[in-house]
Amino acid sequence: MRALVILNPSADHGRAIKYREIILVGCREYADVDLVLTEYSGHARELARASVDSGYDIIVAAGGDGTVHEMVNGLVQNDRSENNLGLIPIGSGNDLAYGMGLNTDVNTAIRRLFTGKPRIIDLARIQDDRGQNEVVVNSIGIGFDATVTIQSKTITRIHGFALYAIAALRTIAFYYQTPHLWLQFDDETVEQDALMVTVGVGPRVGGGFHLTPDAIFDDGLLDSCTVNPINRLTILRLLPEAMRGTHITSPYVMMRRNRTIHIRSNIALPIHIDGEIFAYHEDNVKQVTLSTLPLALPVMDNSS
Repeated sequence: MRALVILNPSADHGRAIKYREIILVGCREYADVDLVLTEYSGHARELARASVDSGYDIIVAAGGDGTVHEMVNGLVQNDRSENNLGLIPIGSGNDLAYGMGLNTDVNTAIRRLFTGKPRIIDLARIQDDRGQNEVVVNSIGIGFDATVTIQSKTITRIHGFALYAIAALRTIAFYYQTPHLWLQFDDETVEQDALMVTVGVGPRVGGGFHLTPDAIFDDGLLDSCTVNPINRLTILRLLPEAMRGTHITSPYVMMRRNRTIHIRSNIALPIHIDGEIFAYHEDNVKQVTLSTLPLALPVMDNSS
């Protein structure tokens, strides 16, 4: 068996590099392994794209959700990947691994890369009014949710769920926008102001917020959470519920499941995808289309 491991040494704020030798030694028990370190933003995508026809039995993402996002965008051709993706989740959030029920212990994850079986999961695609499009693995956040992600990029001395929790509190204190949105959920048309719209292929974002708790990775549908305009005190009250996934019963929240979602706004929208910034406020993106890519990616399942 031949395996390629793409390790992002900057994952988890630079802590991921300490796993390099552990990964090499562990993988070599099962396969002929090549390990490559990413050197700059976008490098994982380039490495993954170059590996598509190189004869590897498995291509492994060693990093966080951002690393996985880049690699999947390199692997997917014609809306699906023919290559098996493996995960060694050593990032800050690891929401994809959590949502799939994968084991996050590094040694166990390495061993089961080669003893597990592939599970084929859905992906999504986002396209905006600039002509930019990306494949999405786990989540899309628009509005408040995206601003939390932007804030998290400015925090350097904290990691894991605490990072996103502090970023959320900062956003509550300094950000409050409720753009007027025109939304099309398949055949349903909605016009409203909204604090945020989060769309999930999987159930969790930000290392601990279950914003689309009932999302399933292989049902061919996008789960969405639309939050109505609410004041800061109500946002604070909803945060613990969002961590548990019980916010879905709130009168301020509307949950849906659809194949295609079109969103148009009266003002620029901040947007994150898989925890990476797709659009800042200054990019002036006011329109996006989100669509499901059913059964598009085989991922090695190490949960057994």
